[in-house]
Amino acid sequence: MRNFILIAIIGSGIWWAYSQWTGNPTTPEPSATGTPSEAVSGTSSGGTGTTDTTSSGGTTPSTNVEATMPNPSGEEASATMSPLDREILMLREEIARFNTPENLVKLSELLLSTNKPALIGEGRGNLKTLLAQAPDSAAAAEARRLMLGEVSGDALIQLAQEIHSNGPSAPGYGLSAEILADQYGTSDSKSALATWEMLTSAYINASDLESKAPLRSKLWNLVDQWVLSSKEFPEVSTFDTVMSGDSLSVIAQRNKTTVDALKSLNGLNSDVIHPGQKLKILNGEVTVNVDKSDFRIDVYLDGRWLMGFPVGHGRIEKRTPTGEFVVGIRQKEPMWQPRDGRPSIPYGEPGNPLGDRWIGFKDGVHFGLGIHGTDDPKSIGTLCSEGCVRLRNEDVTTIYPWIRSGTRVVIQE
Repeated sequence: MRNFILIAIIGSGIWWAYSQWTGNPTTPEPSATGTPSEAVSGTSSGGTGTTDTTSSGGTTPSTNVEATMPNPSGEEASATMSPLDREILMLREEIARFNTPENLVKLSELLLSTNKPALIGEGRGNLKTLLAQAPDSAAAAEARRLMLGEVSGDALIQLAQEIHSNGPSAPGYGLSAEILADQYGTSDSKSALATWEMLTSAYINASDLESKAPLRSKLWNLVDQWVLSSKEFPEVSTFDTVMSGDSLSVIAQRNKTTVDALKSLNGLNSDVIHPGQKLKILNGEVTVNVDKSDFRIDVYLDGRWLMGFPVGHGRIEKRTPTGEFVVGIRQKEPMWQPRDGRPSIPYGEPGNPLGDRWIGFKDGVHFGLGIHGTDDPKSIGTLCSEGCVRLRNEDVTTIYPWIRSGTRVVIQE
């Protein structure tokens, strides 16, 4: 019996200690003043707070005192904490000393990442209070980003619109664009154009590849449906009616495009066309951007994203130069002329690194520089070439029709 009582006492002590470092102790009644600073400390989710009156008559928010107490169970109980719980405890202790809005946002983000409803509720309450008290602060901007994952319905759309209206530098701008794109849809050409431009802006301003991936996925779907198809899209395309004596090359020159682009847009399997036939033409200037640090190439039509693929580029001793270039010669199944004076190597022969397509630059300084395919697809995403930008053969074949002679290419670090 004595052993049973002893075990019960030890168990109760461990449970009390656990409740302290998880931030869910039994809380006293809140202060009767009910000041906004109490809410900043997390009382909206069940925590407690106190208010210190300054000499100037203002108030300084303070944290949940019990939640910031050191773990009573000592090092043994601390060793059983998960890394996330330990980080939360340390940040609570930090807030006890420096209760800043920035620290509160950090704590809220950690709380939201747990699977504990009480802690998630505390995090949401902290963010809502911060948004109510200091809506124009930098911390509030981060709070809006976090709240995108915590609201739904009309509240989500309203929050996304608010973030998006603050411009590309606003935290959560990319995610807000995704949310609004789903809301606006692509049911007609006008909504498709608005969504296309909004997603492109978010893609260009995204800070990393992880943020760009979902945006690129939505852009691909839109472009495939509306742009790179025979579907009417009057905001960015027209139709050219074939006249007697016309050929695809004549029509391509007339509309400053390529034969391959005409065939791709209109589903043509041959060069045969007939008078009266209507062919879709994309209007606007095509430009190309190569980001060396991201190992990506992106093609734009009048500044709107058209397509993009991973690339490889120059080895350390053969660095790909940066700057603006202009496309000159374009070739299918290109022959390669080595720079060291060796005989040229025909397409498809071992030792020819150019793959299925060659898009050369007009550049008197960097001889032989351009964009091409590869006989080594595993090299994509690495420093692998003698200075050129290389793509997988299937990717360079996709990009080739839209890059005509005279197209501007910008290569950046």
